[in-house]
Amino acid sequence: MYFRIAGCACLAAALLGGCSSTQPSSAGHPAVTEDQTRAAENSFRPSDHDPLPAHGQRTATSPADSTQAPVQEESPNTSSGELVQGFRVQAFSSTNIDDARAKKQDLELLFPGEWFYLEYDSPSYKIRAGNFVNRFEADRFARAMIEKGFPDAWTVPEKVYAAIGRRPLPPPPPAPEPQPEVK
Repeated sequence: MYFRIAGCACLAAALLGGCSSTQPSSAGHPAVTEDQTRAAENSFRPSDHDPLPAHGQRTATSPADSTQAPVQEESPNTSSGELVQGFRVQAFSSTNIDDARAKKQDLELLFPGEWFYLEYDSPSYKIRAGNFVNRFEADRFARAMIEKGFPDAWTVPEKVYAAIGRRPLPPPPPAPEPQPEVK
């Protein structure tokens, strides 16, 4: 029994002893000192390594974001806007993303100069409009939406972009080419 325990202990020591090295790496890299490691850890900022958000992609800092919105569509240019506490008008809510996208398109046709956001707040997809800095403007827009057939429109407080401006109007459709006359 003693020889079995001693043999296992020797085998474990031999295996563990070969797992680490006190020598510098032989791959051509110099050994990193403890001071260098501390300096690197102290200067590390994780946000420096965040991927840049793609246009139209909703991230935690894009204007189309609310506090939690993985689904985003058509984000405005945020280079000139800063996030401030403001208001948006919620026009529609559904658990079906296709219904929400269709309603968003309807709203964009009715109000072509306003920003509309498709946001996901489990389990609902919500359509919210605007970047209103004060409640008066948001309430006025909510009344306009109610008059256009969206009776559930209501003002909600949310972070908005202060200087985002109006949404650019889509270009007019190209004129049809004249057809040659056939005789």
